[in-house]
Amino acid sequence: MTQGKKRPDSLPQGAALISLTGALVLGLVLSYFGYIWAAPSVDPAELVGALVFWVGVVSILLAFPLRSVFLDFVRSLKTAMGPVVFVGYLASHLLLYGFLLDGIVTALQGPQLLGTSTPGLLVYTDTFVPPSLLSALLDLSYNPAIIFTYPPEFSAALSFYAIAMAVLIATLVVANVARTRELGKLCTTSKRARAYVLAPAVGIILGSSCCLSVAGVVSLFLLPAALADSLASNLTVYYFTYFVLPVFAAVVLYLNYVSVRKFSSALRAPAGGLPLQ
Repeated sequence: MTQGKKRPDSLPQGAALISLTGALVLGLVLSYFGYIWAAPSVDPAELVGALVFWVGVVSILLAFPLRSVFLDFVRSLKTAMGPVVFVGYLASHLLLYGFLLDGIVTALQGPQLLGTSTPGLLVYTDTFVPPSLLSALLDLSYNPAIIFTYPPEFSAALSFYAIAMAVLIATLVVANVARTRELGKLCTTSKRARAYVLAPAVGIILGSSCCLSVAGVVSLFLLPAALADSLASNLTVYYFTYFVLPVFAAVVLYLNYVSVRKFSSALRAPAGGLPLQ
């Protein structure tokens, strides 16, 4: 492309960014309508607002800062391993965080909310008060609570935030695995030691498991044995696990992806190949 010429896709990208940003604003505005609608069980404004908001967040991240990750993810889906890794990790993440959110909902609403003797699916929304920006963000983060029960032991709850983070992390895991496999092939071709692949592989393991390990310990060992009042007294731990650890995992995986991409480009360049795009 001639230097100085305007990229032909700049206008569509700008329009896409404006549209997706509008989706975030719309989701935030809809969350405020929860105070007006005041539905007894499922507030349509809270449900639709959270859906629009988190679809917008994921779309913006994958379309702009994580565009190269998304492209590698799409290419990896055409292989045999890509879909298996994506579905396997996504299911594991949602299962563990479903147990975690189940504990938070039980602590906030009381065990009677989830008490049931038959298998089923419950969709529940809760409007945080008083009306404020923080309350609106909490509404978006916890609504709706999609609760799966299979008595007597199994009960898991998911939110659109948890699903959005699971999709982002699973996408990053798939892209990392694809790049690391390619790095291994480049090491073989350039006669470099395959030990170079060890560090990226460790990065994938750490990034993909750092949030799941804590959530797994909390969910599988503490939650089934704890009472609702005990959970309520330790909500800070659950808030940290619920909000911070998934974001931390995504950052670790992205940094690992960038480092593998740069190293692969460095290996290709001496051989006369073009750096990876």
